Amino acid sequence: MFEEINFPGQHEQEKIILFLRRHWFIFLMRIILILISIIALVMIYFFFSTDDPNLKESTYYNLLLFGESLATLFIWNFFFIMWLDFYLDAWIVTDERIINIEQRGFFTRKISELKLTKIQDVSSEIIGAIPTLLNYGNIHVQTAGEKEHFVFIQIPDPNYVKSVIVELQEKERVSEEKELGKIIRGGK
Repeated sequence: MFEEINFPGQHEQEKIILFLRRHWFIFLMRIILILISIIALVMIYFFFSTDDPNLKESTYYNLLLFGESLATLFIWNFFFIMWLDFYLDAWIVTDERIINIEQRGFFTRKISELKLTKIQDVSSEIIGAIPTLLNYGNIHVQTAGEKEHFVFIQIPDPNYVKSVIVELQEKERVSEEKELGKIIRGGK
């Protein structure tokens, strides 16, 4: 299913089981916020243009255009940061580990990984009416390692993802126990 997806540091026989990003509704809500900002800028421009027909000859016209241009630049920058955050934040669940890729701003990326055998507890939460209707929420993974908490934020179908992680973790634990049993018995 995810054969075409590769990531740096992927092991040779490692298979990607799930590739997750935030739910599309989160991005849509932010786009609506940007559209409202753009509509507000256009309304401000038309309000001042119709309020004073001689605005283009006044000294305040250049100030209005400068303010509108500056606001447009901020809106565009905000959209680009939002898109980067949505597109580059990812969670990869493989048959060996979980990888959390978190983009922070333009030039900072944090990548964490967690072996399935280190997982102690997995829980999912869906809070609110809209997340319940659209089936998105958070997953919390408790570990025994240095980083105590691994969080998947606003992902689609968190209950399914939780069940996949638990199933993979159980398979990994059983295979590790079999290997340990072979070593104890003196076999290879």
